[in-house]
Order: sequence, then C-alpha cells, then structure tokens
Amino acid sequence: MGRGPGIWFLLLGCATATCGGAAPCDTGLEALVRVAGGQFYRGSIDQLASEAAPVVVDVLNSQNVITPGLQGKKLSGRLDPGSTAVAIGLAGDVGYWVLAADVPDADSPTQPTFHASLSFSPSLPRTSYDLIIRAVSPPNVFGPATHVALDVEFILPPTGALVVSLWWDTESDLDLHVVDPYGVEIWAGNINSYDAYATTPTASTGTLNEDGILDFDSNAGCVIDGRCNENVVWAAAAPAGDYVARVDTFSLCGNSAARWTVEALLNGVSLGKAEGEALPSDQRFSKGKGSGLVALSFTVPSP
Repeated sequence: MGRGPGIWFLLLGCATATCGGAAPCDTGLEALVRVAGGQFYRGSIDQLASEAAPVVVDVLNSQNVITPGLQGKKLSGRLDPGSTAVAIGLAGDVGYWVLAADVPDADSPTQPTFHASLSFSPSLPRTSYDLIIRAVSPPNVFGPATHVALDVEFILPPTGALVVSLWWDTESDLDLHVVDPYGVEIWAGNINSYDAYATTPTASTGTLNEDGILDFDSNAGCVIDGRCNENVVWAAAAPAGDYVARVDTFSLCGNSAARWTVEALLNGVSLGKAEGEALPSDQRFSKGKGSGLVALSFTVPSP
C-alpha cells in the first residue's frame, strides 16, 4: 500500500507546537518549496509507493516560470472522490507537504478540491524542477503522481559598482543594514550614505548619486509588497575598505521563521554570500541604527 508516516493521525493531532502531543512538528525550513497550511514530511515525494487511485483529476497552474524566493504561487485542482488530502513536493527534495482537501465546487459536486499557496527558497538553484502532486485517501494511500514542470528564472539584482542584496522567503519584515568603511550605516532610517556637510575624510563626501543608496524598504510594517528583497547600491566606485552587512528581523508578521540570503557583488563578482534563518527571538533588537545580526563582512580592495 502507498502509506505515509502516520499522516492521518498527525493531520488530526498536529497543533502549532507539537505533533500529536509528542515531538515538535517538522517545519521543513530547508525544503526548496513550502506549502502554506500543509504538514511537512521527510522523504522525497517521487519515491513514495503509490496505488492506482486516488488520482488528481486536474491541476490549474497559471505560470510555469518561478523565481528564487517567490511567495504565494497559487496551485489548485480537483481530486478523486474519497480523497481527503493532497501531497505536494519537488522531486528529489528533502520532503513533501500534505494539505487537507477542500470541499467540492458546484461544477463537480463529488470531487474534492485543493487550493495551495507555494513559496520557494531564495537559494533555489537555476534549473528545471518536477513538481509532483498526489491525491491522498485514508488510510495513508497515495495515488499516482501528477507532474508540473517548473523553470527557475533569476531576477538580477540592480546594476552598480557594488550591490549588497538581502532576500528572504516568507511574508515577513526583514531589514538590510550596511555599514561602509567610514562607519556610515545605510538602512531604512538612513537610506543614503552621502553627507553633503561632511568636512573630514571620515565620512562620505561624494555626490548624492555616487554613494550607497537603499533601493526599497520591503514589507515595511508588515504591509506585504511581494518583493522580500532589499539592495544597497553604489552606482559608481564604492569606497575601498571593510564593510559589514546585518539582517534585522523587524517583524516576522506572524510567520514562524524566514530564511534569508545576503550577497555582495563588486562589478558583478561575488565578494561573499551568507545564508541564515530569522526566528522569533531575533525580533528583540532595537529596530534602529546598529540593530540586527551580522550576516556578512567583506572588503572592497583599493583600485
């Protein structure tokens, strides 16, 4: 039989903190795809044993091109009568998600439906993926795989001599802070390192368009804009010296965590890249200058 690891017990007994009153639920944060409201299970979905039924009747997927860090991709469809859940995952991933089925629609009153919201890791490699969907019925019977081909397309960061970028993967409010070699901190509260009144070489005295500029304060105040990306850009030559990039978790906006990636590019060449996870405890910082955890330190060499 195509049975999974106690899915029906967990779907009924999994609370936000524990599974069946026992061990904590697996959050699947390192999986390449996440399904909102689904329960995560370890093991590749393409390796599950399956029966001839139940089947996925159809899938509605409006876009086959995805980007790293994409959130809220909608996927829906209809399932065989008797299906009570749907399993969704990428072939070869560390796990898959089981989402409870919805009620039938008026056009097909005997066929349960599903409505899934998918989010993808910001570290998703550039390649093609096989998204697998299986109808599930009691007791833990997985039907045959339905395949949806997905292609990854990168959204390039802004162009500039130096670009420091932050991406994250949940609808949370994270902030990028970058400290330049002069000690000037660029962030949502000080979006430009230019100081028109500086009289000493200890501060930037270039021009307004030559210095480091924050391009956008994404998801500010949990007003979700869908970007989940911030960049500090030096359009012209950046000052030589040591830089520090920090990630401040202003708010997770009700999410349990957010995976983030920070990278610095000098004339298109990476000076360093770091990945991490923002947790509820990271919301403790002051939210102002100096706030956040150090994510990346790098050096811009002298010309």
